[in-house]
Amino acid sequence: MTMDLGVQVEQTEWGKWVDPNRRAAQVRKFLDYAGLRDIPSEPWPEGDPELSKLDTVVAELFPDMATAMRAENADMADAFICFMGELFIRYAGAHWEDYEWFGRENSFYDHVNPMLEYGFDTDGDTAYGLMKLMIDDHDVTDGGMFSGMAEMLREFAEEYSSSPDDK
Repeated sequence: MTMDLGVQVEQTEWGKWVDPNRRAAQVRKFLDYAGLRDIPSEPWPEGDPELSKLDTVVAELFPDMATAMRAENADMADAFICFMGELFIRYAGAHWEDYEWFGRENSFYDHVNPMLEYGFDTDGDTAYGLMKLMIDDHDVTDGGMFSGMAEMLREFAEEYSSSPDDK
């Protein structure tokens, strides 16, 4: 039994950010921008044609962290972060957690610092940390930035599927 007392409850900044409908709309925005119909049921295999398409889109959007962090790129950065998060949720049993906010210079957001906790025994990654890893630490000889994330997704999916933890 519920009771409406007529009091408006204001949603927290985290509650607004993590809202599944908001994130789904942002995922759709990125998919549309990238020209993809949907997220595949399994991580993209090495050499998949969609990977080179995603490598090109991501490199144009986020050639460096300074560009990714610009205010005018905030919506598309958020759309990509939600997209990347959805991949880890589907393939690696991840979920978003509200992590300590260390200031705007270490987060894509003004008051939240989203972190992915994976569905197996490993450290989580903040959205900022994943973007920094993808942009700053990818090996160009292995393909583009997103190809590096796809490799990580494949490894995490394998780790998750072989994890003894309850899923």
